[in-house]
Amino acid sequence: YETTNNCLSVHIQISKTKTAMMKDIPTTHVDCAAVFKSGNTQSGVYTLTLPDSTQEVKAFCDMETDGGGWTVIQKRFDGHVDFHRTWQEYKKVSGFGEPSGEYWLGNDFVYKLTNVHSYKLRLQLNDWEGNSGLSQYDQFSLESEEQNYRIHLKGYSGTAGKISSIGQPGSEFSTKDADNDKCVCKCSQLTTGGWWFDACGPSNLNGMYYQQGQNSNRFNGIKWYYWKGSGYSLKSTTMMIRPVDFSSSL
Repeated sequence: YETTNNCLSVHIQISKTKTAMMKDIPTTHVDCAAVFKSGNTQSGVYTLTLPDSTQEVKAFCDMETDGGGWTVIQKRFDGHVDFHRTWQEYKKVSGFGEPSGEYWLGNDFVYKLTNVHSYKLRLQLNDWEGNSGLSQYDQFSLESEEQNYRIHLKGYSGTAGKISSIGQPGSEFSTKDADNDKCVCKCSQLTTGGWWFDACGPSNLNGMYYQQGQNSNRFNGIKWYYWKGSGYSLKSTTMMIRPVDFSSSL
């Protein structure tokens, strides 16, 4: 009887230890879709963990738009964050700015994320007259730093122009100190910001922020050519990604 009691006692102790250990292991999420699936369905800033890594990054999760689960990778709405940054600032996992405000999620993070899973890209744009435009791509990924974070997009649709304002095949990323565009000029220095410039191309959502009344005839503003033309600088932009196979049912 005593032996049985001892065995039972040891078994209970082992169970308790296992439970305690399980509690110590934090739940990690690689993107906002995983956060959504875990039951967190409120939009806000969440901690994400790089795929196959313990490195963490804070990002804004949009849990409402079109079913939610969107990882916001760029957000601009008032111009308080400077987007004319260096290669390293655009590259680093955490990017720059504040996830609760204007920010850029690092190219290295987005590259790693989009190379372990298929993602779609959604762009939400607003002008100064109260109009909103949408551009969506069924497939989106970035190549590695060695390939200068070249962008790959497929399957364009939306209301912000009949054709995509990011040219295909995808361009390499350029910043003020890294010129990877197809122009004899330096597009990033000419039009400001880090972007996938072509020569210099029909878009730059990371250009100079201009306030209302100063936003026309601006070659270096926040440009989405096939919606608003070359000289119009937009009021606000959001770029966000979500797995292609995402379903909003929990």
